[in-house]
Amino acid sequence: MPLFFNPLGNDNHFSDTRKYVKDFEIVEVLDDRGRMRRRALYKGNWFILRDWDIALIYLLVILAFSLITVVLYIWMLLLTHLVSGQLWVMLPLLAGALPCLYLLMGTLSLPLKGKPMRRDQYMHSLIRVSRSATAVIVFVVIGSVAALIFRAIHGDWSYFREDRLFTILCAAIVGACGIIIALQRAIGIAERENSFFPQHYL
Repeated sequence: MPLFFNPLGNDNHFSDTRKYVKDFEIVEVLDDRGRMRRRALYKGNWFILRDWDIALIYLLVILAFSLITVVLYIWMLLLTHLVSGQLWVMLPLLAGALPCLYLLMGTLSLPLKGKPMRRDQYMHSLIRVSRSATAVIVFVVIGSVAALIFRAIHGDWSYFREDRLFTILCAAIVGACGIIIALQRAIGIAERENSFFPQHYL
């Protein structure tokens, strides 16, 4: 077996296979040309969406709000306002760009076709979306509070156009992420043992 063999294949760009290696068994099978090939057989539990019609609506809304969050976050970082030049204020907001990126990655992995999910697929889609949205809220709130502290220290409470826009965008980002978290928790997920589905190779 190659040193860096990936049991999930090369098409799973966002998967950390080391965390879920116990869910797979590497087996050797004959291909169409009669040659032995290594394949990964999934042995872990499967995760399925209950009430698919409702779940699909929730997933589409999550997708929309995730994309809105990313756009608003980039817009917020590009603004020139009173505290934009203060690194200790902007640092939490800059750090929040990473979970915002993970939010986008998780959104692109959502099970929009309703297929059963492996454990790694479930963690890298629905769970990643919820955790990333929570992290974005934390960093935006910290940055907003730091901005208020800066204003209090300098006694400058003047709000110009971009200062007001910065505040509105922060509030909108927190609200959008809150909706994402609420919808993710509202989606019914059922965990089934591997025997619930026919065995197949990845």
